Amino acid sequence: MNTVELIILVASAFVSGAALTALGVLIEFSVRKRAPTRVTRAQIEPAPPPAPPEVTATPEIEPQTRLVPPAAAAAAPPSEVASLPQVSPAPEVASPPEAAALPEEATAVPLEAVPVAPEPLLPPPVTVSPPPEVLPAPVATPPLARFRLGLRRTREGFLSRLRSVMRGGAPIEEIYDGLEEALISADVGVDASTRLVAAVRGRLKGASTPDAIREALKGEISTTLSAVEREPADSGDAPLVVMLVGVNGVGKTTTVAKLAAQFKAERGSVLVAAADTFRAAAIEQLEVWCQRVEVDLIKQKPGSDPAAVAFDAVKAARARGAATVLIDTAGRLQTKVNLMEELKKIARVVGRELPGAPHETWLVLDATTGQNALSQAKLFADAVPLTGVVLAKLDSTAKGGVIIAIADRLKLPVRFVGIGEGLDDLRPFDGREFAEALFTEEATQGGSSYAA
Repeated sequence: MNTVELIILVASAFVSGAALTALGVLIEFSVRKRAPTRVTRAQIEPAPPPAPPEVTATPEIEPQTRLVPPAAAAAAPPSEVASLPQVSPAPEVASPPEAAALPEEATAVPLEAVPVAPEPLLPPPVTVSPPPEVLPAPVATPPLARFRLGLRRTREGFLSRLRSVMRGGAPIEEIYDGLEEALISADVGVDASTRLVAAVRGRLKGASTPDAIREALKGEISTTLSAVEREPADSGDAPLVVMLVGVNGVGKTTTVAKLAAQFKAERGSVLVAAADTFRAAAIEQLEVWCQRVEVDLIKQKPGSDPAAVAFDAVKAARARGAATVLIDTAGRLQTKVNLMEELKKIARVVGRELPGAPHETWLVLDATTGQNALSQAKLFADAVPLTGVVLAKLDSTAKGGVIIAIADRLKLPVRFVGIGEGLDDLRPFDGREFAEALFTEEATQGGSSYAA
């Protein structure tokens, strides 16, 4: 390689290096132009304060910070740049928006005067709780469905016997004999069962299907119960006086409370007479019920004359304009003559204060006693004229057929039936509804006969 080639090689290398250097400078300039100048916290740490100047008579002028563009700062002579006053940190720091408004290419002189933006405080995280679960509203049981549920034990026992009789295409005479046995087992009674079967025979007049026998029996039961129904007594403008009688333990006091709730909703204000003055805590028990139902109670001391309590209740009802008076009498054995005479006395005294009272005298019977309720009803009817029956605890027995026996033998209407412990579980009785509920299970089997 000669000297000329060496010189050309060195010159080429020099030119290449100069071009690369110029390219790097252009790239650096472009990056700095696009991105704003960032000042680190280390660069803006306040410098130690300078020594205090000498005090002169010239008034002090607060130094101000000037912003000098980079081109002007480079063109200014060193003496002018050095003569710029040093600004100490101000007691109040400028807000961050003012600092952000500075031009991108401006340089603060000195750097110690650049304010530091405080770190933003983030709000605490907000916890959004899920919406509360909305439970579906309870669905109220229809009254007819509740009545059928209360009659469930009687219905199941009665229908199971009918199915066993009518299954397998038995002769018609065997079906009628089995039908009579099924009625007797439901405590309908021998006399009433015989009469019902005879009425079914007469209605069908010959051989029939099990479905036809079932419908005929339902119709006869409904007719028997409807035949003894009567309209409730009308007291006019005077209070309606209802006296309840019955033996011990049939649920008479609870029945009075349930009746008070119904009469209050239908007729208005109710007065209850605590005429059971013999049984221990009977007055206190009735008082608790009256407070729950929110009706007034007329009472005296234990051992007082029951007739006097009933008299006071009727008198108070007339004075207060009450719509109904319920008289709770003491439970007594129907074989005790002196206690039965006490009922007659209560009726006489009440009638003396209000002519025509008591307008209704209802016998409260326990449905679980079955046919024994008939003997109770007969003896109470001999003491006071009964106008109806309230059958309690129907939901606790399979002997609900006693309702048919009461209507057939005593010719008394069943006014109310108890199908539960709640205040609204004492339902007005309807014979057609009872007959329908007694055969309800068949309707849920697609109309099939017992022989299915």
